[in-house]
Amino acid sequence: TNTRGFSIDVGTATTILLASKLGLPVSTTHAAVGAVIGIGLAKGFEAVDIKIIFKIILYWLITLPIVAITGMLVFKILLNIFT
Repeated sequence: TNTRGFSIDVGTATTILLASKLGLPVSTTHAAVGAVIGIGLAKGFEAVDIKIIFKIILYWLITLPIVAITGMLVFKILLNIFT
């Protein structure tokens, strides 16, 4: 609904602004997912699909090594090209 969407946006923005003000690194994606989970929890724990939350966490964990390896490969390729 519009109310949920607005609440997610405000929750995400507030989290990012507060973290930035405190000098903390923050991911907009993590903040948005947290807001979506928060909206689900506001409707009751049964409104939160735990399987989807575990999938999100799994994909976050998988993404880190993939991005690290990709960054390393791109750096090595560019280093070989420009040196």
